[in-house]
Amino acid sequence: MAMQRLDFGLSDNPEEAEEFYKLLNRSALSICYGLPISLRTEAVLFLYKYSQNSVTEGFNFLRKYHSPSYSILYWINESAHGLPWENPWLTLLLESHSSALLLHSLDDHLTDGSLRANHIILQLRTEAWTRYAQSSKLFGREVHDGVLIADEFIDRYFKSIVDLGIVESLEAHLSRFRSQMGIWSLQPYLLARSFFSKDQAELVRRMYEFFGVAWRLLDDYQDLTEDLENEDISSMIYFLPEDKRQDWKRNNKREILGLLEEIQLEKQISDLINSYLNEAAKLAEDLHLPKYANSLLSLKIKEPSRAWPELA
Repeated sequence: MAMQRLDFGLSDNPEEAEEFYKLLNRSALSICYGLPISLRTEAVLFLYKYSQNSVTEGFNFLRKYHSPSYSILYWINESAHGLPWENPWLTLLLESHSSALLLHSLDDHLTDGSLRANHIILQLRTEAWTRYAQSSKLFGREVHDGVLIADEFIDRYFKSIVDLGIVESLEAHLSRFRSQMGIWSLQPYLLARSFFSKDQAELVRRMYEFFGVAWRLLDDYQDLTEDLENEDISSMIYFLPEDKRQDWKRNNKREILGLLEEIQLEKQISDLINSYLNEAAKLAEDLHLPKYANSLLSLKIKEPSRAWPELA
């Protein structure tokens, strides 16, 4: 029996947040306009293509991301009866988060080799990081200890990407990923520190990290054969017996996939992903974010998709 492909359920963007999504999209696209004039057109075209948009249908940077990764900002602000999104302080928040999402994606694809670096991509990444660092610090100045918090999140991020080798357990691997999330979990945390208590802000971070881990597990499962071919370490290695983990090599691909199929990896992963989403949704309810909780639950894996041909 072949392993099955797994996918999140659908999580639609609510109409009431449409203006927020437009502003976040606009913020992402505006990164290109920080580049030298001679590079801007090429950078815009790259970002359209990278975001899987055509020029004729308009720019939707967010289609690359599951909605809980960005809608969290909207629901925190709404819950707190917060500020209009045109507020300059929230504009900084959108600049920070849109830059963080782009950086997370670019770095992931540059590191695994699926995206080849060129002068446009390198300049775009540099501009995204500059904007991220500046907007995060400026936003953080209005939050108690916000600048220090931003520095801590960024430092944990860089520490976590230095050593990507095998660790002792799946939990240790996922803990490292939580630190790798730091550049895009910073914004929900700082916003929560502004409107909620410190304890509630910590719950927001846990909730968001539960979602992020669920996404990471799904992404690693979907990239299983590619990661094996490239011998890239992923969370999937920790589902192997400990004495088999050193065999994570392309030459052992058939054996490794056979072992993972025997242990019904797809069921283990779908159950684990759903448990993380359930925990995230419970925290969202505790934080009086019911619509965000619903968006998390809508991602739960209902049933496997068709079998992967390459695993058959």
